[in-house]
Amino acid sequence: MDRLSRVPIFVAVAKHGSFAEAARRLGMTGSAVSKQVQRLEADLGVRLFHRTTRQLSLTDEGSYLFERSAPLVEGLEEVGELLAGRKAKPEGMLRISAPVALSQRLLKEPLSEFATRYPEIGLHLELSDRFVDLVAEGFDLALRIGHLEDSSLIARRIADVPLAVVASPALVARYGMPEIPDDITKMPYIHYVSESGRSRLTLQRDQGDPETIICQGRISSNNDQMMLAFALAGLGVITLPRFMIEQEIARGELLVVLPTHRVVPIRRLYAVFPNSRHLPLKTRVLIDFLVSTIVL
Repeated sequence: MDRLSRVPIFVAVAKHGSFAEAARRLGMTGSAVSKQVQRLEADLGVRLFHRTTRQLSLTDEGSYLFERSAPLVEGLEEVGELLAGRKAKPEGMLRISAPVALSQRLLKEPLSEFATRYPEIGLHLELSDRFVDLVAEGFDLALRIGHLEDSSLIARRIADVPLAVVASPALVARYGMPEIPDDITKMPYIHYVSESGRSRLTLQRDQGDPETIICQGRISSNNDQMMLAFALAGLGVITLPRFMIEQEIARGELLVVLPTHRVVPIRRLYAVFPNSRHLPLKTRVLIDFLVSTIVL
């Protein structure tokens, strides 16, 4: 094995932080992986790892080599998978994390159709409103509404998610239907994960300037369905993705407040996955399917 052949082994060890884990993923023994890294160090005349009984970390030289070689190794792996994918069918287990309400209201039919179309792909859908650690918890991707804050992840937009400001007929009868954004501040507001009792809401009419108001109320929750229950009981105004409350609006159980305005900035539904150029075929197929299927 020459020096170039040892570089992907080094990259695997650096990426997974373990000789044993790198060996498992490469289909080698731990001793073989360790030996190849030692030989690469001898070839280069530098130490690549700090080794202790409990920890493995890159030296400065190791970090330098990893930063420059990892993209090349991942690029070669991706090309190999793309070439193989021209003949192979997508297969394997996909572990997905998604919010509870999103799954119940939007994902049931698309994912059922996907599972029917791709019988070689197994699906595990874990419903949770928390932001899971994709790498640490072994998820292939997560579906999230909002903004991407973790720089170690990348995202692909699935669809725009319009929001609606709504209230029950009983609440509107009590306070009157708002005619301008400031009228909403005179009504109780149900907050999403807010302990302060105050939320900022920005509304825009057609091409007009955005107008930000401060909404106040005594009730908050970190669960969309609980907020919906409070709103149906006439306890306050809520702002939720339109697809989550479309049925209640159609039945007249909730009224759209200021239908001439839209909530800004626009929220988006994203498929989020670990920051790597080597995206498995099964994951790519699912993302492409969702982009072509989900329209909000």
